[in-house]
Amino acid sequence: MTLAASRSRATEPPEVMRRRLKAALRRAREAADITQQDAASALDWHVSKIIRLEQGAVAITPVDLRALLALYKIDEEKRVEDLVELARGSKLQSWREYRGVYSPASLALFANETVAKTIYKYEPTFVPGLLQTEEHARALLEGLGHSEDEVERMVSARLERQELLDRNRRPALQFILGEAVVSRAVGGRGVMVRQLEKLKELSTRPGISLQVLPFSAGAHPRMGGAFTILEFDDEGLDDLLYLENAGGESIYREDPDLIAAYRRDFLTIQGKTVVSSDFVKTVDEIIATRFLRTKNARASTMESGKNAG
Repeated sequence: MTLAASRSRATEPPEVMRRRLKAALRRAREAADITQQDAASALDWHVSKIIRLEQGAVAITPVDLRALLALYKIDEEKRVEDLVELARGSKLQSWREYRGVYSPASLALFANETVAKTIYKYEPTFVPGLLQTEEHARALLEGLGHSEDEVERMVSARLERQELLDRNRRPALQFILGEAVVSRAVGGRGVMVRQLEKLKELSTRPGISLQVLPFSAGAHPRMGGAFTILEFDDEGLDDLLYLENAGGESIYREDPDLIAAYRRDFLTIQGKTVVSSDFVKTVDEIIATRFLRTKNARASTMESGKNAG
């Protein structure tokens, strides 16, 4: 491994390293034409250990890994050392300071965002965390009933995630926002206008597509539930599906049919949106009609009252 590659791998989240390792182990076993049961018998392990290793459900020690690779006839020193490095890195914890305020599924999503090729997201209700201003995030989390400590930690996580937006190499973003997302005055008019201005600015950046799904679009697939799809360039990383609903959050990584179904539905929903090139115009109209006109009308009414007095 070159120095540059080593540094690149060192910056990968443990979750990603774990996924690389499990995929590599499965491919190595299949290339050696060895069944899970035969591998377990040869090493005097229970077959469940092989299964869980290939699912990424348990960590593996360097000693056990070397024994497994020897069984699979993998003895090239560089490849062995690369896999041992993955095993060591995958045992580290990522985003652990935010445990307790985010679900394991959410933390897995955060860990994988930085290495995705493309992030597709449909969000019918809230401004996505990756796009929220700090004041909007605080107002939203407080409104949802989180404690002061929870709000501080959750906002900190959001700001940390948003660092990827300013990287030279970052995922392409394709986000569909329901009209309610850009119409509900979270934090009041001023906070919301600044949030919408932020969305406008982000929509002009290369590789970021923001689209509004208007109320007039009517019924559509996956109504009421947000979902995110992460696609990866690396063939060793399965695409990831993240679901958010009233029951909580969940992650799917090894169900290609389910992920493909959500990808098709994303395209269907996208066909009902306002085109991305009109995003700024659409948001400007919402600002004018929902957040500025009401304010001006109220001021006019108050002035009329003064004059009448």
